[in-house]
Amino acid sequence: KVRAFEVQNVDSVDKVYRILTKHMDIEGIDSSAAECLKHNYEGNAHLERGELSRAIESYDRAVATGYAPQEGVVLLMRSTAYLKRAFRHQSELKMAVSDLAEAVPRKGSVAALYGVASAHPSLAVSAFHRVAAECKSQDAKFRRIKYRHGLYEYALLRAARDALRSTQLLPTYAKTWLRAGDALAELRKLREAAQYYERAMELDGELAETLRPVVERLGRSQDFLDRARTNGWSEDTLRLALDVAG
Repeated sequence: KVRAFEVQNVDSVDKVYRILTKHMDIEGIDSSAAECLKHNYEGNAHLERGELSRAIESYDRAVATGYAPQEGVVLLMRSTAYLKRAFRHQSELKMAVSDLAEAVPRKGSVAALYGVASAHPSLAVSAFHRVAAECKSQDAKFRRIKYRHGLYEYALLRAARDALRSTQLLPTYAKTWLRAGDALAELRKLREAAQYYERAMELDGELAETLRPVVERLGRSQDFLDRARTNGWSEDTLRLALDVAG
């Protein structure tokens, strides 16, 4: 009865491990398994609360235990955390772009300022100082955009790496293929993303209702990208424009 009471009231992996090894005298329990499950459990709790950095740290510790049977699940969850972090960076990127757009002078305003300076030479120095200050401010805002975009892409790359590895470790689990497709789609690897979504639907037919329209949209987006490249758009310009647009 005491043991039943203890088992029914556990709230952590540590307690389960103590019950099995100390109170029930069960031998052969892998301590690395318990440690891995503990950190995975903590990571899931942080992820649910939106504490992405702490979730990723917990998943890192779970992977570091070297407990292979749980690695695929942990990588899938860490991929999810990185993907959520990427979406946060994307939101901040959009705000940075909006901030820069508001700072860009309206059409004709700079020409009008130079006109005033030409007509009133005494105002020229202050006018030129104002233009220089605005250019410096805009440059700082542009560098902020590049910084945010770098963070966004880095998080996506980490999400894709973990998700792709999880498809190798758990090849029959549809969610690993789904998550890999999500990460690849955000990275604008649209053909590859569609292939991973197709595999997810093969493994879980219930995903078709949600994913089939997504795959069709990816096809249209790929056509747009192909036309844009044909028309001379650079890869950097395309990535930034699409990442801001979401």
